[in-house]
Amino acid sequence: MAVKGSPAIAEEATMPCKEASEALIYAIIGLFCFGIILGPMAIVKASKAKKMIAMNPRLTGSGKATAAMVIGIIGLVLWALSLLVRISGVASQG
Repeated sequence: MAVKGSPAIAEEATMPCKEASEALIYAIIGLFCFGIILGPMAIVKASKAKKMIAMNPRLTGSGKATAAMVIGIIGLVLWALSLLVRISGVASQG
C-alpha cells in the first residue's frame, strides 16, 4: 500500500538457497551417523552456499549455511574425540 505522493517500491523476489538447506540436512544427519562423511560434505556445501548468497543478493539462507557449517564442524570434532576415546581405551586394555 503506497502512501499518497510517494513512489511505490517494488520488492524483489527472493529465493531460498538450495545448497544451504542441503548442507543443514547433511550436518544434522552427520551428528547422528556417518559424521566422518557427512560433516565435511556439510562444511563444503555450506561454504559453497555462502559464496552463492554473497554473489546473488536475491538468494536467502545465510543463517542456514552458517548453522550447517557450525554443526558440521561440531560433528567432526565429536567424531574425532570419540575415535580418540576408542583408541585410548584399546591401548589401555592391551
